Formats: sequence, structure tokens, C-alpha cells
Amino acid sequence: MQLHQALSILTSNDLKELRKLALLADRSTRKDLLVEALAGFLLTGDLGLVWSDLDDLDLKAIGEAVYNWEGYFDAVRFRAKYGALPSYFGPRDYFSSRRDPPPRSVLPLFFYQREIPEDLRPRLAKLVAQPEGAPFRTLTDAELPQTMRSNDPDAEAEPLRRLATEALVRHDLPAVLRLVGQGGVAVGAKTGLPGSAAVAKIEAILLGGDWYASTDDWKEERWSGGPIRPIRPFAWPVLLQAGGLAKQEGGKLALTARGKKALAGPIEAVVSLLFERWQLKGTPDELRRIDLIKGQTSKGAKLTACTERRLAIADALRDCPVGTWISVDELFRQMQLLGHQFAVTYNAWGLYFSDPQYGALGYEGYGGFEILQARYILVYLFEYLATLGLIDVAYTTPYHVRPDYAGSWGTDEFLFLSRYDGLRYIRINALGAFCLGLTERYQPTLEARPPLLAMGSDLGLTLLREPEPGERLLLERIAKPLSADRSALDPEALLRHSADPEEYQRIRAFLESAGDKALPTEVRDLLESVGERATALTDGGPARLIRCRDASTAAMLAADPATAPHCSRAGERLICVAEPKLAAFRKGLARLGLVLPETPRG
Repeated sequence: MQLHQALSILTSNDLKELRKLALLADRSTRKDLLVEALAGFLLTGDLGLVWSDLDDLDLKAIGEAVYNWEGYFDAVRFRAKYGALPSYFGPRDYFSSRRDPPPRSVLPLFFYQREIPEDLRPRLAKLVAQPEGAPFRTLTDAELPQTMRSNDPDAEAEPLRRLATEALVRHDLPAVLRLVGQGGVAVGAKTGLPGSAAVAKIEAILLGGDWYASTDDWKEERWSGGPIRPIRPFAWPVLLQAGGLAKQEGGKLALTARGKKALAGPIEAVVSLLFERWQLKGTPDELRRIDLIKGQTSKGAKLTACTERRLAIADALRDCPVGTWISVDELFRQMQLLGHQFAVTYNAWGLYFSDPQYGALGYEGYGGFEILQARYILVYLFEYLATLGLIDVAYTTPYHVRPDYAGSWGTDEFLFLSRYDGLRYIRINALGAFCLGLTERYQPTLEARPPLLAMGSDLGLTLLREPEPGERLLLERIAKPLSADRSALDPEALLRHSADPEEYQRIRAFLESAGDKALPTEVRDLLESVGERATALTDGGPARLIRCRDASTAAMLAADPATAPHCSRAGERLICVAEPKLAAFRKGLARLGLVLPETPRG
């Protein structure tokens, strides 16, 4: 838009007001002359007196629009960068707009419908300095606070819990896959979501359990915000289903062929797959995990597509520094500043706190960025990306941490808006950098662990440290307990679980890496024997056993070219036909003038 065009859209009264701001002596009343006078002044006149009326925020608004935002003024990005808006662009409610005159500002001379005309920008660029950037505010491990306070004046500061999640997912992913493979995870037939029993089983095998312990949950006040757990145990079953590693069978999860391969696959490849599939197909909607935002399933809510939201957050994370801590508030600030924006709903009036009439999020201040976008981001980060090991987390309990909902109708008794409010800082780790495409190769961060077992020639196993949940789960499958810290390898159990060659290799790798020394000869010999016996037989699949009238007929069928390729002798009068070859065998019989009666069903 050119300056003449912008001025021509205005009314004569508007142009006269601009003439006053410009301090022009011209007294024309015709609109075209007013336009020419203002355009001439702004494009070639002396702007000195007008320019002196601009305060610091006004100058920054012009600088950002001219240099960074293609002439437009973006209030969201400006507030994110500077923490306030110029008075001309500041919000004014209905009552103050009627009671008080708008603050005097000369910015209307430069902005028309929040845009600086294209031919005016070069001149302003010579008058205003290019704004400085706003780099991420980061913290090192040493700079991260040890404790943090909530907004409850009566509460004491609590420790900031820090967790490096790469080590967690290396343990948790195979442990959960094995639990699913054993049929230990029941889910809802329609929802695919785990129930309380399944959550408890999963939590028991996760390294460190859930983010919060049961003692963190203020059970006596659940009516004031709901329980703060589960998080990680809830996430794993839905992530595995979204990634195609598990599927429902008879009310429980079962591993798919891809899930069985994942047990032996590189951790970064499996996690990358789960991340990509969650981005595109993951259910449920993260917003559903925020119990206190009601109305989500109604038609009036008009929620946006989850994929669009997730992709926007992932793009924002790609702009974040790797290997250093940033606060979640800094992430929110940078997302708004850099334009990584997304909508949660097309109609905030369809969502509400407590009551659909009085607590609707469409009211001013009820459903802004902090309530909807920020809360959605916290679920996405804390429940899914942290569970997958892409980001390290530092957090407290959620009580009274983010009271930005205070003042909204029906929230007086809330202790938090969501169980994820306690997430304070995140750090993109090496696995996250790889999955986000920030690095081409994954360089794992590995922590040295002391040996788990001492193995004896009598197949005895002595614990040298407390086993991690996944290690304990595997030990329970292949060893018999003898005492609190002693067990013995069970040859029958080893043979039974080694029928799957991949599982045999996992068991062997576990025993070879868990011991304090090389495997004793007796243990190695046992594993070799188990490996040979486990592969001595293979399942050829279902077959049909056919009884012939006499031995000569059986001999003919086993020798004639029409039927011989599809059957084999199984006795003097018996012929065996594999199910996949049954149709071809019947055609061969027809060429011989014979027929096999159909087996009655039921």
C-alpha cells in the first residue's frame, strides 16, 4: 500500500486530525488537497518536531515494522519482545474509551491500519535505528536454581527436580514393549487408553516411576484441580499405538511386527518414528488432558487440528539452542516473537471453566495465549516429548505455579489449571536434536552404570546393585529367585523365551553386559545349547490331514505331477497338505477325476 492510497481511504475529519498532529499550516478543506499536503509533508517535509514527540516504545514500533515485519505492526510479537505496547496500540476497554480521551500519539501519521505505507518506509528507515535481536535467555546447569517458589505466599520453596530423559527412554521403551508383549497392558476397547491397573503396571517398570510420586498428589483437595498423575505411564500406550508398534487385541495391547523389530532396533530410529507418527496421527488431543477446560467435545468448541499445533511447536523448538536450559516462559516469549503461532480453537466461547455461560473462555482475558496455547504446549512437552526422551526437564509440583487464570469466573478454588503447570525449564538433548532434524547423526549421551550381576559356574546370580525396573522384569523371566539378592538361571525359562530368535539375542546381550566379568563357561555353554535347541524346530503353519481310501491312492497322489508338489505322505493312507496349498491341491485332484469333500463347519 502506498501513502496516497492509505490517506485517500480516510475521511476528511480523519485527515484534519492528522494535519493537527503534523503541525501543518495548510488550511485546505478539500480532501484531495489534504491528502497532497500530508503526503508531501511525510515524504519530503521536515519531520523534526513530529519525531521529537515519539517516545522509546514508539520508535521501537516503527523500527520493528520497517526492518523486520514488512511494514506491519505485530502487537503479539512486540509485547513478547519488549513487555509492553506503545500507548497508541495499547488495549482500551469499553468504559475507559468513553471516560478518557485516547492518549495523544503521532504514530497515526506513520501507521495506517497498523501498516506503514511502502513508499514511506525508506524514509523512516533513515531516521530510526535497526532494532537489536532478542536472543534466547539460557541457563547452564550451574545457573539453574536449586529451589523455586510458587505464587502461594504461605508455601515454602520446593526443590527443582531435574531429569535427563535420554537415559530414561533407553530403559523405558524396551521395558514397556516387553510388558506389552507379555499381554500386561489393558486398554479401553473404544478409546485405546490405559486404565488405572495398566497405568500402575507401566509405572512399576519405568525408570524412576512417574514424574510425580503418589505423595506429591494432594488427594484431599482433588476437587480443586484434579490429580496430578499419571503422565508418563499414560503416554506410553498411546505413543506406541500411534507409532504402529502396538495394537488392540481382546482388550489388551499386543506388539505388531514393527513393535517386535523395535526391540532390537536403534533407540534413535524407534523414538524418531514415534515422534513423527505422534505429530501426524497421535490421539488423544493434548487439550483433553487439561480436565478443567470444559466443553471440548461439544460441536461449539470447533477445535483446530492437532497436527497444525504440534508442527508449530516443533518448528519453535528447532529455533531453540541445544544442550542448554531455557524456561518455558522464555519458550513462550520466543514463540510469539518469532511468529510460531497456532490456534487451539476457532471459537473460544465453546470452551469454559465450571459453567458454560459465566465461565466461557470467549470473555476478555479468559482464553488468551497463557490459558490455551501455553497450556497446550505444556502437555505436549511434559507428557509426550519428555517421555520420548527428546527434552530434559526441570520441574516442581504444579500447585499455585501459574495463577494466570485467577479472576476468571469459577476458578476461585483451582490449585492449578493443569497437572503440567509445574514444568519450569526444558533442554533439548542429543536425542531431541536428532529427532527434530537439527543434527544428521545421533551422538548418544551414555552414563556408565556399575555391573548388575556376579554370575557363578552353578548358574547362580548375585545382585551387585538394585536392578532398574526393566532389568528386574527381564530377570524375573529367566531366573528363579533364591533370596533377596540371589537367583539362579532357569534353563526351561531360557528355552521357552528363546523360541523367538530376536528375544534370544536380547537375553544373551543382557547377560553379557550385566555381569561384572566375562560369562562363566557354564553359562556360555547353556546359552549355546539353548540357542541350538530353540532353533531345532520351526512352525510350518496349519495343514490339512487327508485320509485316503487305500494305500495305493495315497501313493498315487504323492507321485502324480498334478498333486505331488502340493502334498506329502504322512502315513500309509494319510496325505498332508499345507493350508496355503489346499486350493492348488484341489485343482490337481480335479485333473485326476477326484474330489475332496468340504469339511463341515460348526
